[in-house]
Parts: sequence; structure tokens; C-alpha cells
Amino acid sequence: MVQVGSHYIQHGWVRGIGEMFFSLNPATGEKIWEGNQATTQEVTYAIKSARQALSSWSQLGFEKRVEYVLKFQELLIEQKEAFAKTISIETGKPTWETIQEVGAMINKIPISIEAFEDRCRTVVQEFATKKVLTQFKPHGVVGVIGPFNFPGHLPNGHIIPALLAGNTIVFKPSDYTPLVGQEYMKIFEKVGLPEGVLNCVQGQAQVGQLISTHPDLNGLFFTGSARVGKQLST
Repeated sequence: MVQVGSHYIQHGWVRGIGEMFFSLNPATGEKIWEGNQATTQEVTYAIKSARQALSSWSQLGFEKRVEYVLKFQELLIEQKEAFAKTISIETGKPTWETIQEVGAMINKIPISIEAFEDRCRTVVQEFATKKVLTQFKPHGVVGVIGPFNFPGHLPNGHIIPALLAGNTIVFKPSDYTPLVGQEYMKIFEKVGLPEGVLNCVQGQAQVGQLISTHPDLNGLFFTGSARVGKQLST
């Protein structure tokens, strides 16, 4: 395959400067992806980019954010088989199962829109002398750490609701499935999100720890083992 970069921040894929790592097709042993791990400076830059985009993205309004997410859904439907094949090649799963995984990713979008409208709508209570508003605000800049077993569905399950709620994101795919993370980001690249809203850094466990311990991070979404979860929470 053609190496198109190790991380995606604002303007496109950029080759990182950290140590090299790679991904293998578990069925054949063939190398299918290689790239550089993100460094401390690159993680900081990704979080800074997300911070710079936060104000305009959170103030854009829910309906406008929905438009971007629905565009992603449209593109994912168009590329369903190709993306499912990527997941299959990198995880070793049969394609019938990865087709189901991409289907779950597609279905997550209307579920997330409905959930936001149901749980996070503005509530207005009027009294004789006052009006009380209940409103919801985004967490801010959030990290998403992806697992290897469902490398499309599980990160997507964090990213879609986070975007709808007005958060900006730094996403690190599993180091066992960097190709899936890369192809996921390439679909979002076609959506045309504003700069800095969704950023991707590649790497192994230490990159996840750099994200989770960064002082300018407001939240962390993670699916994985108890052992890794404990490492990220310390």
C-alpha cells in the first residue's frame, strides 16, 4: 500500500517523526501499514488544534453539526463494502462480520441524533417572576482511544455523539488497527469538517498515555481492557 501519513491534523495526513511501527494482515503475515508514532509535540499540536476549533464548532448549532454527521453517514454507506474489507484484512475477521460492523456504525448515527434530541434539549420553565433554562454544554476537547476488536464501530460510537454534542476530538486508533483508523479519517476528510474538529494521531500505548495525561484535555472516551483503562486513568 501507499503510505499516506501517520497522523491527521487540520489539513491532511502528515508523516510523523516518532518511532516506526507497522500492522500485519493476521491471515497472511503481510505488512499492510507502516508509519511513525506521534511524539509528545505532535500530540500537543493535535490537542491545540482541537482547542482552537472548539469555540466555533460548539457554537455552530446542533442542526449544522447534524448535517456534517449525515454527510459522513452517506459516504460510509457508499463505501460500506470497501471499509468492511479493510477491517477484515487488518483484524482477520470474516467479511460477513465486518459488513455487520460497518452497518452498526451507520446505524449509530440516527440513534445518536435521537438520543441527543431526547436527553440534551433545552428545557424552559416559566414562573410568575422568572424563567429557568436548563441547557447542556460540550465537555470541550476529548480524546478517543480505539480498541482492536471492533476498530470501526467502537471508536465511531464515541466520536459521533461527541461531535453532535459540540466537542472537538483527538482520536488514537489501536496500534493493531492503524489502517482502519486511517481509512475512517479519510472518509471524514471528504465530509469537510472545519479545521481541527477531528484529529487523528497514530501510535502505541505511550501515545494513548500522552493524550490521557495532557493538561488541556477535558475528557477521555475509551473502550478496552481493565488493565489499559487503569493505565489511562492514572
